[in-house]
Amino acid sequence: MVDLNPAKEPMLEDGRTALHYASSMGDCSSVAELLATGSVDVNARDAVGYSAVQIAAAEGHLDVLRLLLRHNADVNLHDTLHGNTALHEASWKGYSKTVALLASSGSDLNRKNYGGSSALHLCCQNGHNQSCRELLLAGCDPDVQNNYGDTPLHTSARYGHAGVLRILISAKAKVSEQNKNGDTVLHIAAAMARKKLTKIILQAKCDTALKNKQNETASDIAERKNLTDILEILKDPMYKKKSSSSKIKKDSKESKKRIDTSIKKQWSPYGCHYFPDTKEFPKPKLNSLPEDPLHAGEQYYLDLAGNIRKGPIGVGYTCYCAPFFKELEARLDHNTKKLKRQICRTEDNINRRLCSVEKQLKRSNEKLQQVTEEVSDDSELENRFRTECAIDTTVMDPNLRWRLDYLTARRHDDIPCNDSGYSTKMFSNSQGPSPSLSNLMENSSEPVIDSSKMPKSLSVLPDNNNMESIV
Repeated sequence: MVDLNPAKEPMLEDGRTALHYASSMGDCSSVAELLATGSVDVNARDAVGYSAVQIAAAEGHLDVLRLLLRHNADVNLHDTLHGNTALHEASWKGYSKTVALLASSGSDLNRKNYGGSSALHLCCQNGHNQSCRELLLAGCDPDVQNNYGDTPLHTSARYGHAGVLRILISAKAKVSEQNKNGDTVLHIAAAMARKKLTKIILQAKCDTALKNKQNETASDIAERKNLTDILEILKDPMYKKKSSSSKIKKDSKESKKRIDTSIKKQWSPYGCHYFPDTKEFPKPKLNSLPEDPLHAGEQYYLDLAGNIRKGPIGVGYTCYCAPFFKELEARLDHNTKKLKRQICRTEDNINRRLCSVEKQLKRSNEKLQQVTEEVSDDSELENRFRTECAIDTTVMDPNLRWRLDYLTARRHDDIPCNDSGYSTKMFSNSQGPSPSLSNLMENSSEPVIDSSKMPKSLSVLPDNNNMESIV
């Protein structure tokens, strides 16, 4: 759904307005409503210079294009990317009705884009027969040349479109026209081994004696490339090769095998194009050596015909490896940025983990401190209890001191005793059971001791001064 609010049109990031989007979708009703408001610029351009007319022509929306033309849209506006007008776009896509409408609406038929190609060049390159007819009927120049001097005939021969070639010849195109290298359309057809096109061009009376800047005719090129069929056609335009299909298949397989082997043999490990086989180099023509000696930065080279030429002073790459190194630098830069991002992410993860470990250690320290405090409190209570329960042996009754000595000795000699703590073997009391410690403390009565049954550790009782050490 297109927003018809004109106030919001120029606020999009790609520079396109609502009219641009409605034209690209072929929405005639939205385009009509936008144009009816009167506040829409019909020639507004987006970020790359496309107008609504160019967008509609590139998509082949004929009805939208008619609406825009009724509101005085400029058909000769060109984009800033390729320099194409609406006619270039329609011719490239082959929308013949759109081409006819634009051609009849004041479009510059011979206007060239940044590559030097006219609309006729573009439709001949893609083989659009009807678009080619519409341009020629509208008055387009059939011999217009691009930046390399190629006419539409050269372009159609280079891309192998026989139908467009016939249309151009019927429009009285110059079949013997030469480009900047001196090549005619026959040179190109012969060099590219296009047998059908070569016959058509010969039937159109192309001059076979014309030479290019390598001093070669079409026959010389075919002979150098060993194109026997083209040579026979150049001698006799009605020539037809008589050969069985099996022989053709065999020759095709052998040629494929030979090409594959040569490519593997000449493969370069540095990312360059495989270097040419020196056996395929043309034999140098020594009489073509330039008389002017080489200057700084200049170098000789062989053209396809074997002529020795002097190249211009080099200002760019002179090595096949240069594009490879350029690509390698871009790849290294990309990998460096990627590695830096990875290092930053890893550093963030490590920092988060360290914070987590720090928090865990802090909690563990707090728990350890709490346990230590609890243990300290328990030790303090135990010491306090022991202090409160300590017995002052210096003021102890002799019977009690003797009792304490006995208990100490019993702990070392494992003397069995009863519940009251007295040995049943050592004490004998005719009045009843052995007295307890509480009875001794109250009555201070001395029990009868059987000395024969007394352990050796109690045979000699310590005096009062050493009682504390026993305790």
